[in-house]
Amino acid sequence: MKGIDGTLLRKKALGGREEARDAFKELWEYFYPRLLVYIASFKRLPASEHEDIVSDALIKAFNALETYNGMYSLSTWVYAIARNYFVDAIRKSKNMTPVSIEAIDGQNLVNYNNQKSVIDDIIDKEAVNACKRIIDTLNEKDKRLIFLKYFEELNSREIGLIEGMSPNTVRWRIAAIKSYIATHIGGRDEH
Repeated sequence: MKGIDGTLLRKKALGGREEARDAFKELWEYFYPRLLVYIASFKRLPASEHEDIVSDALIKAFNALETYNGMYSLSTWVYAIARNYFVDAIRKSKNMTPVSIEAIDGQNLVNYNNQKSVIDDIIDKEAVNACKRIIDTLNEKDKRLIFLKYFEELNSREIGLIEGMSPNTVRWRIAAIKSYIATHIGGRDEH
């Protein structure tokens, strides 16, 4: 799930008015739903403000697009900007409302294969729900690591850049989280 070409998007953003509008729309359509899921792991941000905070973070990323140099993927760059913006918003927030992972149920995080039998579908949905319940018990940072690794498919280096960790620490934390989930589901860690 590699996304938008950051260098091309930067060129569009620096072009004429129409090109800049198209670049913003492309950035928005790709990252807005993803950042809404990502922000849910920041428990101290009021859920009622998630949409506004994500919007502001995307505007900030778009306005900074001229500084994007292609050294890292656009996803890594945007998530780093968003994370920093979310952390700043937490510092400014007076209303600390916890957000459950259930709050993101409306997001289509799992694509079910239409060719599976109804029983397979039920088993898959039960496994997903069990994982969600276990993930909900994780701390904020671990939830973000899981999201970036398995939903955004970023590598350990990219996740480390976003979260301020070394790639080895990211790999270790993800392995520990997978083990924790497997233990609590009653299965084995197969990855």
